[in-house]
Amino acid sequence: MTAHRLNHHDIQAIEAFNARARKKAKANRRADRITLVGSALALVALVALGLMGGLSQ
Repeated sequence: MTAHRLNHHDIQAIEAFNARARKKAKANRRADRITLVGSALALVALVALGLMGGLSQ
């Protein structure tokens, strides 16, 4: 049995697939970072509001 040899089109398809996967992973990391920063800011805002409310009473 002979092994399948990759031709030029197979290599291009694999490279395109890998490029899409890298782009998607980069977008996911960016979205995760934005979510993390937004959550941290919301938590800080809630704590600040809680402290201000506690001080005013």
